[in-house]
Amino acid sequence: MFTAEAQSALAHRRRLARQVEDLRLQPCRVREVSDPIALGVHPAAARGGPPTGRDRLPDFVRRDRFDDVRRRIASGGFILIVGESTAGKSRLAFEAMQAAVPGHIFFHARPTQDLQVLAARVAATRNCVVWCDEFDQFLRVGGLTADMVTTMLAGSRRHVTLIASMRSKEYDRYSARQRDVTEAATWQAGRDVLLMAQDPVELDRLWTPREIRLARSSVDDLRIRAATEGASRFGVAELLAAGPELVKDWKHAWQAGEHPRGAALVAAAVDCRRMGLHRPVIEEVLLRLHEEYLDARGGPLLRPESPDAAFGWATSAVHGASSLLLPASGGYLAFDYLIDLPWLPPVPENSWRVLLATASPDEAFSIGWAAVHLMRTTIAVEAFDFARRCGVPEAEYAHAIALGNAGRPATAVQALWTLLEQRRGHLGDDHPATLVARNDIARYLLEAGELVRASGILDQLVLDRQRVLGAGHEQTLATRRLSARSCRESGDFAGSVQRYRALLPDQERALGHEHMDVLLTRQELGRTLGLAGRVTEALEELERTRTDQERVIGPSHPQVLTTRHEIAVLTGQAGDPAEAIRQLEAILVDQERILGRHSRTLSTRHQLALFIGEAGDPGEAVLQLAHVIAEQREFHGARHPRTLATRYDHARMVGLSAGRAPALPLLAALGEDCHSVLGDMHPLTIRVQEGAP
Repeated sequence: MFTAEAQSALAHRRRLARQVEDLRLQPCRVREVSDPIALGVHPAAARGGPPTGRDRLPDFVRRDRFDDVRRRIASGGFILIVGESTAGKSRLAFEAMQAAVPGHIFFHARPTQDLQVLAARVAATRNCVVWCDEFDQFLRVGGLTADMVTTMLAGSRRHVTLIASMRSKEYDRYSARQRDVTEAATWQAGRDVLLMAQDPVELDRLWTPREIRLARSSVDDLRIRAATEGASRFGVAELLAAGPELVKDWKHAWQAGEHPRGAALVAAAVDCRRMGLHRPVIEEVLLRLHEEYLDARGGPLLRPESPDAAFGWATSAVHGASSLLLPASGGYLAFDYLIDLPWLPPVPENSWRVLLATASPDEAFSIGWAAVHLMRTTIAVEAFDFARRCGVPEAEYAHAIALGNAGRPATAVQALWTLLEQRRGHLGDDHPATLVARNDIARYLLEAGELVRASGILDQLVLDRQRVLGAGHEQTLATRRLSARSCRESGDFAGSVQRYRALLPDQERALGHEHMDVLLTRQELGRTLGLAGRVTEALEELERTRTDQERVIGPSHPQVLTTRHEIAVLTGQAGDPAEAIRQLEAILVDQERILGRHSRTLSTRHQLALFIGEAGDPGEAVLQLAHVIAEQREFHGARHPRTLATRYDHARMVGLSAGRAPALPLLAALGEDCHSVLGDMHPLTIRVQEGAP
């Protein structure tokens, strides 16, 4: 643990930084805000000649959602606009704000300032607008809370509008579809803030036919007319910001003799943002990081340019619009259009470690959550451990969650029990945060194989959440789903099916048929029907679920891939391993394209190898499983439950290829690890013991 003096010094530095930021908070009237680019609006290509002032801002085309957004701003409250980078969120909000409330006081909020002070200043102002660009950065540790939002908006004779914009991918991190990641307090606190917004305004990147016709007929700006020519593939705002052209330049720069070092610097900066660091990165760190990206593409064979030339190329604006790297505050930021590109490869292991070594405690906390979302469990544990030792709020809880996700459920439970007692003492037995801790304890008890203890906690927790939160609250319903899973894990498949079927209509009534929790319950029901031997019913349920998932969240969503995986496994178990192999190979292609190197990708390779072995080629299965184990050891760790499960199937296939029982030496070593990590009651430990002498 850091000393009290060290923690005090850290807190003092935070206060000083916030005080400096607060000095920049000089309110003005909305009509006096003259630089939309400073608010987050992307600049466009210059009309001709050097890009200056208003010339960098194209003429505004009234989007279909303009009148709706203007009315919402005029009515006041919390307005959230969600869309992909360069969809036009900030420009739409800016123009609607100018039209709706030109005389209001304008506060430009920044995530680095003291948000408690901001909330107090807003609360003391009768009519005002609070502008929050990249709203996800306000939801991190020590950020905006539901209480602060309530403080800012309260008062019957006041008119306050909180305008926030957020990239779709960041918004999705706080949606119900992330429930399977964690219910930790930071995620829940951010979600609570987002739930306070009116129905989010979802702005599509692609313009509608009406918007395109309007742009062509009523706008004199030739840049907009030119952008509409490519509107069938890209958004008009996207083209104005030169997003597609920048991506093309980045790809081309990797060629030998072009700008490979510049391309590597951009790749490093993009990954810094993917790893949760959203401040400018200093040149020294980018130079350390970029070498691995450059070497992976060929290193000296690419004839890389000098560092000065590389930075010069990467920061050059295309036609006066955006650049791949944006110089800011002594460092560089990657253009946000690049962060969510679907073809980006996984972040290299060394990049995580270099960035973590240079991060502050608060930044380490953000890096930890990025690692959770990208399934880098070992990195998440290290990042949260550093943050908690430095006294970052909620880092202790996040560290416990990360331990559980990293395959150490028993250790996670031990840490969570301590945190639960603290919450009981400070908050009381019925506080929602206390109930969340009990839910997480039950979840990791399940993963540790302590089914009786988990079931007892869940049975009482369902009753307590019904009493405190209500029967229709999504957390109450989520605990009931976990209870149904507990029933399944204990081997009572019929009872589990009954619980899932009883839960579904309650979820649909409270949340709607297309809510992610409803789709997850249907997925779990299908899997459980399969385990109960009701394969035909299971396949029908999963096929219906897949159809609805693809319609609601799209065919590329990871949960759709999971449903396809369940269908393939059941197909093989129903006696058609060849068709199962065909389906799994197709799923693997999509997973590698969408997820990259991911735990679910490794699970598919594991299952594919099993069917290859069961289809008559155990020798090939042994080879494939050995490769999976090697990657799981690097990705999850040698003693993660997924690695241990693959080792068990590898031992089984080694025996099958030799025409005998599972390889006993492999099982003996595996049994020791299962006993140490999972405990004697875990199902995998029991299976290994039954196969060992």
